[in-house]
Amino acid sequence: MTVSLKTQKILWGNAAARCSLPECRRKLVEDISETDDPSLVGENCHIVAEKNGGPRSNAAMPSDERNRYANLILLCNVHHKVVDDNEAVFTVDRLTTLKSEHEAWVEQALGLDRPKMRDDNLYADYVDEWVSLSHLDEWTAWSSWVLGSGQPRIWAKIDDDLTRLRRWLLGRIWPGRYPSLERAFGNFGRVLQDFQEVLHEHLEPRGKGEELFTRKFYKIEQWDPPLHAKLVTQYDFHVDIVSDLMLELTRAANFVCDEVRRHIAHNFRLAEGNAIVQRGPDHELRWVEFVPRYSPDEVVAPTPYPGLQQFYDERSKRDWTIGVGQPSP
Repeated sequence: MTVSLKTQKILWGNAAARCSLPECRRKLVEDISETDDPSLVGENCHIVAEKNGGPRSNAAMPSDERNRYANLILLCNVHHKVVDDNEAVFTVDRLTTLKSEHEAWVEQALGLDRPKMRDDNLYADYVDEWVSLSHLDEWTAWSSWVLGSGQPRIWAKIDDDLTRLRRWLLGRIWPGRYPSLERAFGNFGRVLQDFQEVLHEHLEPRGKGEELFTRKFYKIEQWDPPLHAKLVTQYDFHVDIVSDLMLELTRAANFVCDEVRRHIAHNFRLAEGNAIVQRGPDHELRWVEFVPRYSPDEVVAPTPYPGLQQFYDERSKRDWTIGVGQPSP
């Protein structure tokens, strides 16, 4: 279990993005220049160690409590190491007190922008739910099922969560503080709707219903060469557009992550990196991994994803594409 984005926002907000040790109180996000991204010198420090055997570990503490706000203190990267190397000095009680005293100092000396914190926490809550329902942590694994073998397929559990995510995104009440972040979520929702609707056109359950496979509808009972050839063309087009929508959904996911880093948390998913897709195996039994992303021009467009009808033609201009053109009559 990792520290949720909402928990990080509360921790960093209440500490004013400063080291919690009174002799330091260094700003933990530094803008070196107008052209470079901010440098992060702050870290979420566990009061009781995240893992048994770590500094100030307590095997009796449930694992799901170790990454919660109450067990975290914000420190600069230097004092994080100092604290963990000197656990006899920096006990659980002392760190808890230092955290409380630092937050009281922030409140009195600096003040807090409570409306902004409230909005940021709501955005962070939304982002955490989006990460969960989109299965972002398993993106490469489940997207490879869609993209591989020439027969798009998906786990029923993931498909159900994506359906929930569509409805959930549609019902969000947005604070309106970061329009570009909200636009990125809206773009993701539009891609997701078309991706699922196209995928579902020929999807059927297999086995116990845990897996959903695209039906090979070109297989006909009574042999009819012209009809078979037509259906093969339609099937190939369907596979290609599902694949291209999967790539577009990945672009949309990476776009959301970029906007979250821009507005909510500079360190969001830096360790995990971009959403990656995997396609294959090809005729040489090789798998290819790549990172679909919108170009700078596509990002600033009113809607990076233009809708399915226009996407048929525009997909060939993307960084990666599988098929081209409109469906045949």
